[in-house]
Amino acid sequence: MTHPHHPLSHCPMKVAVIISNMGGPDSLESVEPYLFNIFSDPDIIDIPLPAPLRKRFVRWFAGKRAPKSIEIYRQIGGRSPLLDITQNQARLLEATLNRNGAMSFRVFPAMRYWHPFVEDVWSEIVSGGFDKLVVLSMYPFYSTTTAGSLVNLVERLNRDGDFSRENLLIIDRYGDHPAFINAVVEQILRALVTEDIQDRDQIHVLCSAHSIPVRRIKKGDPYRAEVERAVEAVRERLPDNVRMDLAFQSKIGPIKWLEPATPDKIDELAARGVKELVAYPLGFVADNSETLYEIGILYKNRALEKGIEHFCRIDALNTDELFIDALDQIVMEKIHAL
Repeated sequence: MTHPHHPLSHCPMKVAVIISNMGGPDSLESVEPYLFNIFSDPDIIDIPLPAPLRKRFVRWFAGKRAPKSIEIYRQIGGRSPLLDITQNQARLLEATLNRNGAMSFRVFPAMRYWHPFVEDVWSEIVSGGFDKLVVLSMYPFYSTTTAGSLVNLVERLNRDGDFSRENLLIIDRYGDHPAFINAVVEQILRALVTEDIQDRDQIHVLCSAHSIPVRRIKKGDPYRAEVERAVEAVRERLPDNVRMDLAFQSKIGPIKWLEPATPDKIDELAARGVKELVAYPLGFVADNSETLYEIGILYKNRALEKGIEHFCRIDALNTDELFIDALDQIVMEKIHAL
C-alpha cells in the first residue's frame, strides 16, 4: 500500500480522451472502401436485408457512388482534410487539458469509417494503462446516425469491461453548451467583419446543417430539435441587421430527408432579392468534402447563377481557439460531474 506522503501517491490520474469524427479518405484510391465502411453501418443505412445480401448491396452502392465522390475529392486536393484537422484539434485540446496539471491527459483522434479507426485506438488505450476514458463525439448535435452509432460501437468495444461504468465517460452532444454557442457566434461575427459585404443594413446568414432521414425524426431522433435550439441561441447573440435561415444538406438516396434542402433555400433567398449570402456549416466541426465542395463550390455556383452577387463560405470551427476552449470545458465538466 502506498504511504500517503510517498511520491507515488501524487501521480496524476491518467485520462485518455478520444475525439471521434467520421473520418475521410486519405487518397482517391481509398474513396470506395471508405464509402463501403459508411454504408455498411446499419446506424446510417438501415436496410432490412439478411447479412450476405446487405453486404452485396452495400458493395454495389459504394461502387456506384465512388466515381462521383472521387471527382469531388479530386476538386478539393485528392483527399479529405478531416484527419489532419482532427489531429490538430487533438494536439491543441491535449495541451489545454494539461494546463492545470491535476490530471494527465492524452487525446487520441479516432475515426468511425477510416484510419485511425476507433477500434484500433481503443486497443491502444486499453494497453496504455489509463485510469479513465472520455469519448467525445465530434458531432455537436446528437443523432442516431452519428453520435448514436459511436455510442453503440463504444458499448460493443467495452463488452469485456475494459473500463467500469464510472471510468468510461461518453459525451454524445453539446450543441447547446454556452461555450460552443459562443465559439460559433464569434466565428460568424469575425466573418461578417472581414468579408467585403456591401449592404450592411441586412446581412443574410444561412446555417447549413447535415440532413438526416425524416423517418429517424419520427422515431424520436432529437437531431432537428437540437439544431433548431442552437440556431435560436446563435440568432439571439447576433446584431439586429443579421437575418438567419436554417437549411439541410448532403441528402443521399430517394427517401425523404430533412427540409428545406440547402440548394432550395438558396433559390428561395435569391428569389427574395438577397444579393449577399454568408453560409455557415452548422454542426461541422472540421472542414471536409461537405463544407469545401458542397458549400464552397456547388452551392456557391448555384447562388451566383441564381443572382446572388456575393457568396461567402465560413470555415468549419476546425482549430478555432474558442472551440478548443469549449471542448476543454465540456470534458472537464463531464469529469467533475461524477
